[in-house]
Amino acid sequence: MREIKVYFEAGELTEVEFNDGLSGEVRRCVRGKSGGAYRSAGSFQWTSAVRGLASLLVQTVLLPNEAVIEGGAGTLAASLDYAISKQPMWLTDMFGCDQQGICMIRRMVLRTNAERKRPGPTVLSVNQRYMPVESIKIIADGKPATRENLVVLIAMLMIDKAAKEQNNGMALAA
Repeated sequence: MREIKVYFEAGELTEVEFNDGLSGEVRRCVRGKSGGAYRSAGSFQWTSAVRGLASLLVQTVLLPNEAVIEGGAGTLAASLDYAISKQPMWLTDMFGCDQQGICMIRRMVLRTNAERKRPGPTVLSVNQRYMPVESIKIIADGKPATRENLVVLIAMLMIDKAAKEQNNGMALAA
């Protein structure tokens, strides 16, 4: 059975374990700069695309029938969509590839207006035929996440990078 375990510490994604259900292999990917640093685990850095993926997974567990991330250029949705289209090493480390060399994330995430080929936002959601909600496990600070934990995680993940920059600019001006 497919399963993904997503580990958060202090509101930030620290580790992902993915079992594709076919090979029996559990892929482990940890936050850091160098792959293989943790017993042959892959690695990822905390980027907008990673925040988008984390947000999408947490929203899917919290609101299974309504979970989407969407937006235009510079949003978490656009960042994740771009990463999926380019298939970077961190996504390959995290999810692996099928026999044709296509990253499994392409099966897991449904994309509308992929790569923003038409005007308007891109919309991403979890393909629940491939990855049912029951197979997504969110672990917050070492324990299975409660509904309250999920709400807090969403709030922390959805903080817009532009808002952070604007607040920094206002602090510098003061």
